[in-house]
Amino acid sequence: MLQLGGLGIGLMQWGTTNIDNKVVNPKGNLSDDEVRNIWSTCRKHNVLFFDTAEGYGGGTSEIRVRDVQRWYQKELALQGAKKDDPNVIVATKYLPTLWRWTKGAFYRSLHGSMDRLGVSKIDLYFIHTPIHPLPLETFVQWACDAVDDGLVEHIGISNCNAALCRRAHAVATKNGKTIACNQIMLNLLVWKSAKHQETVRTCHELGIQIAAYSPIGQGLLTDNLTPDKFQTIRAVKMTGVQYDGKLQNLRQELERLSHKYNATMAQIAMNWVRGKNAIPLVGCRTVHQAKEAYESMSVQPLTQEENSDKRQAEAVVAVMRQQQSSSKESDHEEIENKLYPFGNIQRFFKYIIHPLLKEGLY
Repeated sequence: MLQLGGLGIGLMQWGTTNIDNKVVNPKGNLSDDEVRNIWSTCRKHNVLFFDTAEGYGGGTSEIRVRDVQRWYQKELALQGAKKDDPNVIVATKYLPTLWRWTKGAFYRSLHGSMDRLGVSKIDLYFIHTPIHPLPLETFVQWACDAVDDGLVEHIGISNCNAALCRRAHAVATKNGKTIACNQIMLNLLVWKSAKHQETVRTCHELGIQIAAYSPIGQGLLTDNLTPDKFQTIRAVKMTGVQYDGKLQNLRQELERLSHKYNATMAQIAMNWVRGKNAIPLVGCRTVHQAKEAYESMSVQPLTQEENSDKRQAEAVVAVMRQQQSSSKESDHEEIENKLYPFGNIQRFFKYIIHPLLKEGLY
């Protein structure tokens, strides 16, 4: 089984394009020194799992991973290390877009990521998003073929609900492979969804690890949130959450637990994710954020009484359910519609392109 450790570092903010500078990183793209400091800080504290994608900065995030790894190897050599930095797992993702839906396009994308990362094999290769121009099974089959070809070590899926997990698992099993990981949003803000809970249960049932992005709700579950900061958070626009009693009740409970365990609210939120047997995937722009993330792994109760008290974190979910009982549940389809509004395009592929492929006419 793939060992990812207790923390993953998301590298979407490591892109270097002008779009990254304006949209992804409104405070400005990270400098090379900042990237090096974050990487070395994480590695010195045995963080193993780093997550990028070909779509992050148009591949520039992958290039930065390659460059910072090479820099770190040289630093280790200067310090007298006799062998390379071990155990690092670098994941990247294939994005099935409308113009890249053939097996040839899949392999070209895979080789492009390998070139940018400077590797001969991808540690963990995710199929990005559940919205595909072809059935998910097709892309999982190609990923299995890539494993057979020695180009991929482990297969991952991204944003897949319970049904999609079962479909991906079936194809992998047929090929003698496994789905190593499903990358999904998982935090206290979305846990009230019954379908979300079903996805988590299904992953555990099938032996699929969960990499949980947005474990701190893009900042909604952290210390020092102000109304001004609140308005700048993307999750606010995506979910419609309001800066009122509903969110504040949740934050107050997190604050209480943070005082109890001498931790930050973000660390309590990350540990809640670990309590769901998932790996929090945290984006870090600073060494301070990286430090807060890896230190969260040591914020754990030691006695049975403390462990019982820690389960009071579940009361946070109850608070959210009670406060938002009148709101519509954010099920998987609703989230898909908000994030990936390509329903008409999907229908075009389902009812026109798929039949042509089946008949060998396209």
